[in-house]
Amino acid sequence: MSDITVEGGLEPFDPYWADEVRRSERVWRVWRRVVALGLCVGAAVIGVAAFAPGPVNAPNSTSAPVATGVGEILDPNLAPLFAFETTAAAQARYEARVDRATGARRDDYGLGALEGGAPALRLEILKSASAPATGSLFVEIAEQSAGFGAVVERLGSSRILAGPHGPVEWAELTLAAGRERRNCVGFRVASRADSRLRGVACAGSGDKIDADGLSCLLDRLALTRAGREAGLADLVKGANAGRPTCRAAIG
Repeated sequence: MSDITVEGGLEPFDPYWADEVRRSERVWRVWRRVVALGLCVGAAVIGVAAFAPGPVNAPNSTSAPVATGVGEILDPNLAPLFAFETTAAAQARYEARVDRATGARRDDYGLGALEGGAPALRLEILKSASAPATGSLFVEIAEQSAGFGAVVERLGSSRILAGPHGPVEWAELTLAAGRERRNCVGFRVASRADSRLRGVACAGSGDKIDADGLSCLLDRLALTRAGREAGLADLVKGANAGRPTCRAAIG
């Protein structure tokens, strides 16, 4: 059998469209790479958008908190109404608060703490335009004791201390704060319809405050100029401060 020669220079199994197919395959491979890269970029953008935080609104001045005029505010610009004579004045704390709705004022004086066994004292003067609401002596003592972080464990019977300070209602009590137990007295003076003085005084560990000790403590209270201008002269007397028979139970 004779050899068969294909004219036109074409090699066996090399049809005329082979170059076109190869070019098409190259174009398709490039196109697939472009599409794949585009899909990866798109997925990355979607992922970032999914986990990115939402838009943050700019602060709006109209949504800022505003004063409501209700409740007490601590006002460090108010001059103290009273002072307490003590050698530990540097450790004392004095705070004055005003109720913006009623104008009522509350001045707190604190000295010492139940921890450590040293004497401790909390005094408070309340002044309002009208007669302040008053509860029982126990309620007022419990409110003052909370300032020590303590609770009233035992409360004795209420008694009246007569003297230059006017009638003072008082009672012996035991305060408990954790494992600490302290002998204390709670008292209040109400000589005016629009103001009153109340407090809790605790003796040092192993000691106690009796009626004479309480009277001595009240002697050491003195009004400041602001207190005199507020008309509290009949509430805080301090008439016998420094009397020889006074035994200082606190500071």
